[in-house]
Parts: sequence; C-alpha cells; structure tokens
Amino acid sequence: MNNGAASPTTRYAAHLMTVAVIAFAAICGAAQFWRTDLDPIAVPLSIYLTGPGGAYVRMTYYLMGIALIFFAVSSYRATAVPLRSGLALVLFAVPGLLLPIVAATELFKDTPYEGQAALIHGLAAQSTFLTLSFGMLLLSSRWRRDPRLRASRYLGVSLAWLATAILWLQTFMRTLPHGLMQKLLIVLILLWLAWAARQLLRAARPRYAGV
Repeated sequence: MNNGAASPTTRYAAHLMTVAVIAFAAICGAAQFWRTDLDPIAVPLSIYLTGPGGAYVRMTYYLMGIALIFFAVSSYRATAVPLRSGLALVLFAVPGLLLPIVAATELFKDTPYEGQAALIHGLAAQSTFLTLSFGMLLLSSRWRRDPRLRASRYLGVSLAWLATAILWLQTFMRTLPHGLMQKLLIVLILLWLAWAARQLLRAARPRYAGV
C-alpha cells in the first residue's frame, strides 16, 4: 500500500522547483556581474531588485514563491503518512507567500511609503530565511526515516544544518560582510531545494507505486 502520495502533481511541483532554482541562480548570479555599480561582497541581494535588470530579479522571486507553495503541499503529500508534518508544510508555504512581498516592497523606494515598505521588507526577508532554515531541518529529518525519500539523506541534512549555521553566524557576527554571507546562505538554500526536488522526482517514479 502506498502511504505517501506520489502523483503527477508531485512531479509537477518537483519540475517547477527545479526551474525556479535554475532561474533564480542564473539571473541573480548574472546580476552580480551586470550591476557593476554595486559591490557584491557588501550589498545584499535585495539591492538588485531595483535598478538595471531589477525586473528580472523580481521575476525570480515571484517564481520561487509559487514554487515553494507547490513544494510545501507536494512534499507533505509525498511523505509517508506517519512522518508527515503540518508544521513543515507551513514553514515552506510561508516563505512562498513572503518572497513576492520582499520583492514588491523594494518598488516603494523614493516614495512617501519608503519607510513602511523598508520595515515590511526587513521583517518579510528575515521571516523567509528563518522559516526556510527550520523547514529544511524538519523535512530533512523526516525524510531520513522515509524509505521512499531517504536517498542521499545525509546530503540534505548537511545542507540544512550548514545553511542554518550560516544564518545564525551572520546574525551574531555583524562584522562579517553582509552581502557575501547572505548570498552564501541563499546558495545553500538553493542547493537544498534542488536536492529536495530530486527526492520528490524519485518518489514519483512508477516503481514506488505499491510501496
């Protein structure tokens, strides 16, 4: 009996996440080179949301937000019933809702609403990183015990813990270059999401039907 829910929806969510990860990495990575007016070591990624090419960077935020919502639901359904976590679902759905807000608030620069937008942006961005890091840790620990999703389990757990360590390191060590540390954190999150998408694709293969 299949106690997970590997389905065409699972494959769709996995493919969507893969596309989102590639698009995010490619466009945001390229922005580090086309924005010659910015110091990539010093400035965070949010600075690239406006200015030359900002529309493309915002597009990747919107795409990743959608992908995270589909991933949240599909990862929950693909997990074996005894190991499912409603909290993990929420921890991935919340950043899916917040990422478009993070991107959109940057559009209020040089307007009367800049102060309020900056406050919302900061809260949304920090909440996104926190919920993703805890979601990665929680889902990785659940998938370690799921026969259908435990392949390369140590890679997933290691990436989740490393990303969490970088998050708290940059929080408590303010002297570290903010832009570099944030982008390193984002790279680790993207690697984890790519790993998780591959796990979902494995779970959705026909040979798992009847497990």
